[in-house]
Amino acid sequence: MEPYERIRQLRKKLLNMTLEEFSNKINISRSNLGNIETGRIGLTERVLSDICRSFNVRQDWIINGIEPIFEEDSNPLDAEISKLYSSLTDENKKYLYGYIQRLLEEQQKN
Repeated sequence: MEPYERIRQLRKKLLNMTLEEFSNKINISRSNLGNIETGRIGLTERVLSDICRSFNVRQDWIINGIEPIFEEDSNPLDAEISKLYSSLTDENKKYLYGYIQRLLEEQQKN
């Protein structure tokens, strides 16, 4: 099975999602996802990374078919935070970075 076939299997059979739902989660168009799933266009590193991060899927499974499919020790909150972070403007990312630094300093004091 090819990586594009595993992505289709992940979406349809494992996650039971439509093209629209899945593509919205990884910030690509529905038609782009459809073209990836049929092998018409190649899978980019960015899309691969977004799929793995958004659905806690192991990259080794998508690329090589090596199980397990899902990250076993992943924290769903980490994936959600990462997704939210990617939606921020550059200015807000800088603000958040400063806030996290201050939060870590407070944490180290305690």
